[in-house]
Amino acid sequence: MLANDYALELHRLQQVGPVDIPHIDGVKMIVKDRLDPHTYDPIILNHLKKLVDDPTITDDLFELRSGDKPEFNEADYPNVKIEHYMSTEMSQAVPYLKIFSREATDQKALIYMHGGAYYAGSANETLEPLTRLAQEFSGIIYSVDYRLCPENPYPASVLDCLSVVLMASRNHEELILAGDSAGASIALGVSQLAQQLGVSKITNHLLFYPTVIHGSNLLGPILDDKKVPIRPDERPVLHANYQQFRQLDRIMTKYYTSGENVDLTSPIISPLYADPTWFKKVTILIGEFDPFRFQAEAFAQEVGTACGEVNFIRYGGLGHAFLNFLGQVAASEDSIREAGLHL
Repeated sequence: MLANDYALELHRLQQVGPVDIPHIDGVKMIVKDRLDPHTYDPIILNHLKKLVDDPTITDDLFELRSGDKPEFNEADYPNVKIEHYMSTEMSQAVPYLKIFSREATDQKALIYMHGGAYYAGSANETLEPLTRLAQEFSGIIYSVDYRLCPENPYPASVLDCLSVVLMASRNHEELILAGDSAGASIALGVSQLAQQLGVSKITNHLLFYPTVIHGSNLLGPILDDKKVPIRPDERPVLHANYQQFRQLDRIMTKYYTSGENVDLTSPIISPLYADPTWFKKVTILIGEFDPFRFQAEAFAQEVGTACGEVNFIRYGGLGHAFLNFLGQVAASEDSIREAGLHL
């Protein structure tokens, strides 16, 4: 996208406000469609169209971890500091990044859990979006470098993130638990555990394209791409991406549990089954064409009908993991601004 077009599209997105969509009860919804509705953003489309010929995902761990990595444009943020620390709560040594602007106060802390299907990713890979978010947020961001599966299967990642949440609870008045994709699922699991342990400071949840159910192989209405309006010539791309995510659900569930006999309906693993009253405030940001969209909508409705405060922001033309396109796709940048507005 040309720089001028990018700026114009970013400005347009910033003007879009809430709309009333009755099929998601109790949820404040913002839909930021493209000017050419129900079409992929060209950059996203170019990234996904190769799937049409072969949507198969390997289950080879080395190949999975060597897959697509976010490629961000170089940017300088002189107002933001990044420091490396280690939490020792619960007798565990858990590395994390502390990210904050020079104007930040200690009132609020946001604890972030990166995505990567539980077997990939790192705190460093989310440094660009979190550095940008630090400029929109008045508090401190902690990004957890939790242990990955299958070397460290469930509940290792959950316990690592819980350790950092307990550390933050000693130093801040309000806690926001956040994450993207699998990291968002971990955040919701940790929220339940922390509150059961007596941590009463969790006031908000920030979730980028969360996965909230496992072991379903994403069959049935929760992954029915026929329910998604899209221009006919782009539907094969959408269908291939949904096929890919059916496989991904099986693969990441296998690695996450390391083949053990784990109850996948546990609300810590599959937060869609949780008591929704644990989540008093939730903001979800997701793409129109994300295969996790319908499960995220189901979760939003569960929390909304339980009288939680839910903000659901859906971006037209985007698929999964759109934070990887910061600096390339205007909607991705707008999502950081929207996240900041809801913290």
